[in-house]
Amino acid sequence: MEIRPLTQAEQKYTYKQSMQIRGQTGSIGILQGGYGADNEFHSDFHEINNQLKTEEFETDLQKALCSGEYSVLENLDTMREFTLQHPQNGFPGTEYGFRVETEKFAYLVRCNPEKESDNVEIHCYVKEWLDEHIGKAEKGIRFVNSRYNELFRIKDGEKIKIKYSDGEEQERVCRYIDEYHTEVGNHLYHICQFAEIMERNGSEYAPVEPETVQTEEQGQRQEEKKVGLELKTQFGITENVTLTVNTYVDNNSLYVGMTTVEDGLPEPYGDVTVNLLSSVPPYCAFVDTNNMPELEGFLVKNGIAEFTGIEQRSGYCSYPLYLFDAEKMRGLCPDGMAAYEQVNGFDRKPEKKEKSR
Repeated sequence: MEIRPLTQAEQKYTYKQSMQIRGQTGSIGILQGGYGADNEFHSDFHEINNQLKTEEFETDLQKALCSGEYSVLENLDTMREFTLQHPQNGFPGTEYGFRVETEKFAYLVRCNPEKESDNVEIHCYVKEWLDEHIGKAEKGIRFVNSRYNELFRIKDGEKIKIKYSDGEEQERVCRYIDEYHTEVGNHLYHICQFAEIMERNGSEYAPVEPETVQTEEQGQRQEEKKVGLELKTQFGITENVTLTVNTYVDNNSLYVGMTTVEDGLPEPYGDVTVNLLSSVPPYCAFVDTNNMPELEGFLVKNGIAEFTGIEQRSGYCSYPLYLFDAEKMRGLCPDGMAAYEQVNGFDRKPEKKEKSR
């Protein structure tokens, strides 16, 4: 095993990632915790990929965190001592980061020794997948025109400025997915698809000058404000959430996600929809009632979607197909819906269907 401070490139992966980046990096889950009055480390594990959360991983995680050789998390004092010995830049305020790695897994730790509780977050990855993705991302994100001619490149996590045909200007943080896909703000695009949308709308885009580039987290603070909703979870907790809209890469069908705000920053909360079939009707998507059974009540109560009467079985679970209200979704997530409708060629609201239950 090895322990060391995080590189600047690794620091971005100590925050919750989008569904696409989680898949590319082999994200297993997030361990969140801190020290109680007894100065013992207490934690909760939030699973991201149950197929990667194997017995081998659980044994490895326990060994990595409890080994006497790597006792950084033994208590609050040892954590503070380690951060004082390894000062680093890149994190806001008094946060620090380090990496514990074993043969197959990498644990990226973000901690705040100034807080007395809830001051540690450990993001667990398949080491090979994470390092491969970071290595490719270091080549930068390329932007092309609709004829695939390269216009410019920016570093992963930097921003572009978009000037729309009406004169409005917005800056968006960009994240590397692979050579042909990138996230612009909260939306996933094929690089040529993004170029075609911009050209069709008469919009211009260019990299933000390096001296004005902020960290990804600061950039996210300036993302457009979205309408907040209350989600009563299966655990009896009420979460304030916002919806995000995107498309699935393989079929351009509707993707809906949820975000919350933690420490003033938007954080992915969960996936509302799942991608089960190669084709679904316009504005429809299967809802992930397996991981969040409270979703059906949430969608219906807020007038967001209605059940179509269709269910699709996958594994041991059955997922209901919901028709999302286009006007409602345009109000909740205008940019995402505009991109979804453009890529699918929709120019009008779908007709209402009768509810089946």
